[in-house]
Amino acid sequence: MSEIIETRIIPVREMFFNEDSSYGIYACHPVEFDKVKLNTYNNISVKGNTVKLRLDQEYNARLIEKEDKKYGVFYEIASIFEDIPTDISKQRDYLANIITKNQVDAIFTAYPNHDVIDLIKNDQIDLGKVKGIGKKSYSKIKDKIIQNLEFQQAYEFLSKFEVTNNLIIKLVKHFKSAGLLIRKMNDNPYCITEVNGIGFLKADKIALNMGCDPNSGFRIISAIEYVVEEDSKNGNTYSKEEQLLTQVHELTDIERDLIQNQIKTTERIIVIGDRIALKKNYNAEKFISKKLKEIMNCQSELDFDVQQFIAKQEEKRNIKLTDQQKQFFYNIKKNNVNLLVGYAGCGKSQMTALLIDLLEELNISYKLTSPTGKAAKVLSNYTNRNAETLHRATGLGKDHQEGFERFIDEEFVIVDEFSMVDVILCSRTLSKLTNENVRLLFIGDDFQLPSVSAGNLLYDMIHSEIIPTTKLDVVFRQSEGGILDIATKVRQNQKFLSNDDWGILEFGNNCIIACVPQDKINGGYQYYYNKLLETYSSDDITIATPTKKSELGTVIINKHIQDIVNPQSDNKPEKETGFDKITFRVGDSVLNTKNTYDIFDVDERKIDIVNGDIGKIIQINLEEKELIVDFEFAKVPFGFDQLNQLLHCWAMTIHKLQGSSNNAIVVIADKAHKFQLNANLLYTAITRGIDKVIILSQAETINFAMRKVASQQRDTFLKEMLVEEGVE
Repeated sequence: MSEIIETRIIPVREMFFNEDSSYGIYACHPVEFDKVKLNTYNNISVKGNTVKLRLDQEYNARLIEKEDKKYGVFYEIASIFEDIPTDISKQRDYLANIITKNQVDAIFTAYPNHDVIDLIKNDQIDLGKVKGIGKKSYSKIKDKIIQNLEFQQAYEFLSKFEVTNNLIIKLVKHFKSAGLLIRKMNDNPYCITEVNGIGFLKADKIALNMGCDPNSGFRIISAIEYVVEEDSKNGNTYSKEEQLLTQVHELTDIERDLIQNQIKTTERIIVIGDRIALKKNYNAEKFISKKLKEIMNCQSELDFDVQQFIAKQEEKRNIKLTDQQKQFFYNIKKNNVNLLVGYAGCGKSQMTALLIDLLEELNISYKLTSPTGKAAKVLSNYTNRNAETLHRATGLGKDHQEGFERFIDEEFVIVDEFSMVDVILCSRTLSKLTNENVRLLFIGDDFQLPSVSAGNLLYDMIHSEIIPTTKLDVVFRQSEGGILDIATKVRQNQKFLSNDDWGILEFGNNCIIACVPQDKINGGYQYYYNKLLETYSSDDITIATPTKKSELGTVIINKHIQDIVNPQSDNKPEKETGFDKITFRVGDSVLNTKNTYDIFDVDERKIDIVNGDIGKIIQINLEEKELIVDFEFAKVPFGFDQLNQLLHCWAMTIHKLQGSSNNAIVVIADKAHKFQLNANLLYTAITRGIDKVIILSQAETINFAMRKVASQQRDTFLKEMLVEEGVE
C-alpha cells in the first residue's frame, strides 16, 4: 500500500463534487507545507470519495501522493474529516454548511450562548422554541452532525485497509454506529456483506488487507453464502453441492475438503441431501406449502348457484362466457385456493371483475393486491376498486417498529400478476392472513417473465397439479389482427414476418412493426414518440427496451424523451446527478424504485412509498438540497443523496414494465439486443399496450427471438413440497 501522509489542509476551491457518488476534487492550501508538493498554483489538488468539503475550513486529512501524466502530482483522499467546533461563532459557520441561514438564525435566537451542537447531539432542542424548523428539518440536522462524528471515527480505523471514503460512509449509515461497525469488523470482517451492494469480493479484499487468514472459517462461510445468494438472484432457491464446491474453490482458491467441512456449520445455509439453500428461502417455501395445504384442507363451498350467477352476468354485461370461464366459477364455489392462469386477451381481467361482483353480492370481504405499485394501479383501474401492493398490505419493512403489525383480515384475497411474486413475499403474505375462512386466488400469465428474485411460484403451483387451476387460452379479438394477434403468434412461435421484410408493416388497426436498420432505431423511436404525442399525453406513452445501458437503453432514451416533453428552461429548476449525468427537472415523470417507510411528506405526515410508485417532480430546492415528488397520495421530499432511488419513466426496461400497462407502447427490439431477447420478453413487452403498440426491430431479430423460449424451470423445492404429502 502507498505511504499515507497525515496532514491538515484548507479547501479553497471546489473543482467538482458529485452528491450521489460522494466524489470530489478540491484545490487546497496545506497547513503543513513540508509534508506535500505544491503545484504551479502554489496549492495542492486533492480528489477522491469524501463528504462535501467546506471552503476555508481546516480539515484533518490522510492523503496518498499520486501523479497524473498531464497534470502532475495530486493527492488521493484516504480519509478526511473536520473537527466539530465547540466555539459558538464557529458553530454558526459549521451549521450554515448543513442548513439554511434562516434556520441557523432561528436556532441561535432560541439558544443564544449555548453549545448548540451538543444540544442537538443529545436531543435537547425544544422545537417549540425554534421558529421555522419542523421535525423533518431537525431530523436532517441531527443526522448530519452525528454522521460527521461517526464518519471521523470510522475513517481513522478503516482507511488504512484501503477502504474508500464512499464505502465508509455507506457502512456507517448501515450500522448506525462507527463503534459497532469497528467492533463487528474486528470480530469478523465479512460482516459487512450484510450491507446492500457489498458482496463477497469487496469484503474479501478488505478482510485480507486486515490480515484475515485466507483459510479462515469466516472467509469460507462468507464465500459459500455469496455463491448461494448469487444463485438465488437467478431465481433458484437451492444450489447443487458439487457445483457450489467448484464455484467457491474457484473464488477463493481454498481446498474443496475445507469448504465441504464448513457447509453444514454455516448459519444462513441449510443442507437437504446434495442441495444447499439459504434458510430464508427454504423456510419460505416450506411455509408456503404448509399454509396452502392447511387452507385447502379446510374446504368449504360458497353459497351461490353458479349457472344462475353466470346467466345473470351474461345478460347484465351482454357477454357470452366460454366453457373455460364458466369452469372458473365452479372452482371458485368449491375450492378455498385457486389459480387463474391465462394469456393476454383471454379474459383474466373480466373474470376478476365478475368475481368482485359475486363477492359483493355475497357480502364477502375481499382484498385486491399486486406485487408492484404500477401493477396495483392497473388492477385498480380495471376493477374500479382499491388495490394495494403486497408490501403495503403486509406492512413489509415496518416490522422493526415497536407496536406495529399489519394483517390481512379479509375473507377473500386476490393476488394479481402472481408470476412476479418471489418466495419471501408470498410467505410473508400467507403469514399475515387472519381470517379462518380465508380463500385465495392467484392470477397470472405463465408465459410472462418469472420473478426477478428467488422462486418460481406460479410454475411450481401449476405443475404440482394439487391446486385447482383454471387455464384460459382462448384469445378474444385475435381475428382483428392487431396487438393480441401478434402477441399470440409470438407466444405460439407462428411466424408472421419473413427475414427479408423491411419497412413499415401494419397489423390490424393498433399494431405497427417498423423493420428498419440498426442506425434508424434511434431516430425511429423519437419520430414515433412525437407522432403519438399528437394523440396521447406523455403520461400515456411508454418506451419498452430490454436494457438500461447503451444507446438504446433507458438512461439515454429518457434523456432524449426529456428533451421532447420537458426541455430545459430558465423557469424550471433542475439537478444533475450520478455518473450517468441524469438531470432531474421540475415537471419530470419519475418512478420510485425502493420501498421507503415512515418518511415525512411535505405536511410532516409519516407515509410510505413503495417500489413502483410513479409521480411528478413539482419542486427542486437547490438551497435545501432536495426535490419534491407528487405521488398523488402524498408530496414527498427527496434529499439529493436519495436521488439514486428515482428513475425517469418515459422509457422503462421490459422487466421493470411487467405488471404494468399503458395506452401506447413503443417496443425496441434491436439486433444489438439479440442475445437478451426471447419470446417471453417480446410477448411481455407487446402485451403492455392497451390501444397502440409500435415495434422497432428487424424481421430477422424478431424471428430469432421467437425461437428462443425462456426455460420456466428453476431449481426450487416448492413443487415437490406440495406434491410430497398432497392434500387430504
